Amino acid sequence: MFERSKKAASNLKRLIAVAAVPALSVLAISLAPHPSNADAHALYVVSDEAYLGMEEVTGDIFLTDGSAGLMSRQGGDELTLASGRTVTVTHQDLTFSTVSRQETVIELLARLDVRPSPLEMVSVAILDDGIEISVNSEFVFYEHITDAIEHETIYQYNDKLPDWQENILQEGRDGERREVYEVIYQDGEETARQLIDVVDTPAEPTIIEKGTRANFANNGDDVSAINTNADGSGTITLDNGQTLTFSSTRTMKGTAYTTGGKVGTRTASGTQVRVGVVAVDRSVMPLGTKVYVVSNDGSYVYGFAVAEDTGVRGNIIDLYMDTYNECIQFGVRDCTVYILD
Repeated sequence: MFERSKKAASNLKRLIAVAAVPALSVLAISLAPHPSNADAHALYVVSDEAYLGMEEVTGDIFLTDGSAGLMSRQGGDELTLASGRTVTVTHQDLTFSTVSRQETVIELLARLDVRPSPLEMVSVAILDDGIEISVNSEFVFYEHITDAIEHETIYQYNDKLPDWQENILQEGRDGERREVYEVIYQDGEETARQLIDVVDTPAEPTIIEKGTRANFANNGDDVSAINTNADGSGTITLDNGQTLTFSSTRTMKGTAYTTGGKVGTRTASGTQVRVGVVAVDRSVMPLGTKVYVVSNDGSYVYGFAVAEDTGVRGNIIDLYMDTYNECIQFGVRDCTVYILD
């Protein structure tokens, strides 16, 4: 029976008739403890292709997946097989062959004069090439127990991003621990249970990048409004609804630079040059100052930036750009520089 149970798991088409057996994830187990056919009450376990060869299903039905894991249960009290299927019945070392009629499993057994004793169990396997029925006092089946392992959320902090910004770097998923038990039933009772396999699928965390820089926005974030107070301070409102404050504004001569020639890829602050970095005279503007830059006539918006580089003198703000052509097109312009808090 053990070997046939393995065969049944690979066929994905199983039907198990049982009575008085707990609702377990069953591979090939059925219990029919009844003194007569009139008293028969059966439970059935079937695969995800449960209805192959059956025209009507009644009785308590347990649906399992291809590995005999229990999927669902339906109500009822008996099963009718379709006619015309080749049936092989094994009982007490005897083998019977027949062709199914429009009849229940119990009726088929009675027609062959096979009458299970009160302590015998009935296993029914519906396969591609026919139906196999075994009546025995011992069966081996498999129970699958699965526990979910919840995933965690991990934050990665980035001081180059505004503190309101979060980016999901990885979507998490729960893991699971699956234990497979080999269970032996004898004379209608469970007599042995052994853990035979453990499969751990680790959880994957959700990873979120979170900005930590206060009162700051990304270089290209769109601005919907700028409001200036009488003392020169004010607020900048982004399209996403976030509001930044500035302490003052100043007019500076804007120029542009890029890498190449004597200009390297590291700033005076030790950071990587990128759009959103500006070079200043540190006696005019301290390194680390956060700014928003737009040309005085409003025709060019450089956006949000940080003073991380040097190399200019006086009231000049040098805007980093990716290409030499962009620098040429920008040229020299008078710019309004908002000094963010």
